Amino acid sequence: MRALAVLIGAVAALAGSYGAFTLMQKVGPQDRTNEYGYGAAGGDLLSSAGFGLVVDALRRELGPEGELDSIAVERERASAVGRVAGRRRIVEVDGAGRSKANDGDPVKDGVFLSLAKLDASVVDALLADARSQGGGTVESLRLLGLTREWTVSLDGGEPDRFVANLDGGGLRLPGEPNPAPIGASADSLLREKNLTRALDAARAAAPDGARVLGWDVRPERVSFQLAVGGRELRLDYGYDAQLISRELRAASGAPRAEAVRFEALDPGAVERMASGARRAARGAGLAGVQYVLLNLSPGSDPTLAMYLPQGTDPPYVVADLRGRHLTWPGRS
Repeated sequence: MRALAVLIGAVAALAGSYGAFTLMQKVGPQDRTNEYGYGAAGGDLLSSAGFGLVVDALRRELGPEGELDSIAVERERASAVGRVAGRRRIVEVDGAGRSKANDGDPVKDGVFLSLAKLDASVVDALLADARSQGGGTVESLRLLGLTREWTVSLDGGEPDRFVANLDGGGLRLPGEPNPAPIGASADSLLREKNLTRALDAARAAAPDGARVLGWDVRPERVSFQLAVGGRELRLDYGYDAQLISRELRAASGAPRAEAVRFEALDPGAVERMASGARRAARGAGLAGVQYVLLNLSPGSDPTLAMYLPQGTDPPYVVADLRGRHLTWPGRS
């Protein structure tokens, strides 16, 4: 009888263990379907559909108002650096679109890209264009919030790297002129509404009494050189008036009397000049503007010089600080 009782107990224990194992398979640690990196890698992230999974993961980890510093994508994995509530957040995504995130150090300054501006649908056309020009296999994509440019790396191609605009257009070799000018784009800092934000940010960051020695306006960046007492302060702003850099240095000489007040800078001047150049000098309008510089010459009123694409006749136009009274070399 004792032996029979022991046998019955062993069978019951075995049955209980089997039942527990079955339950664990269904609801316990073995059910890891949604766990990052577990099981099959999933689809190809280097496609519009696959990159869509990456974008969904970033929105999940960074939130609907998420901001992106950079992202690198390979076929079976992606990694990104973003900003959430003033802290850097590192996000990893596997081939199935599952993700994990870790918070890093506090971060304040820097040029970040809103996730709302990230369009996964451009990836297929971007990769096809890169393959047709390079002849190899695309092995990775990288996007920087600072430049809002893609870098496309190829394996076995010649060349092995291209860059392109955020919308996937303008594919070119690094260092080549952009074949799709961005001066008239919605984010361009040549536009009055965007330049106003940069001007307001610089005015708020400058010490009281600062005067402007230099102003350099480009589609992707605005720079201010300021006289601050006996020193010079340089402020650089990128897209969305985000501060890129701030440098205080010893003055190269006595502050020039020609320096102007912030109030003299008109954020609408660039668009007025571009419109005037298109009509009077047969320019390309805002899309063709390369950059605009503040000119301060002893004995002369301050002016703005707008530089146009290479080969344009005239190569540049000049106007007052309001963007009016346009003139150019050779004009009678």
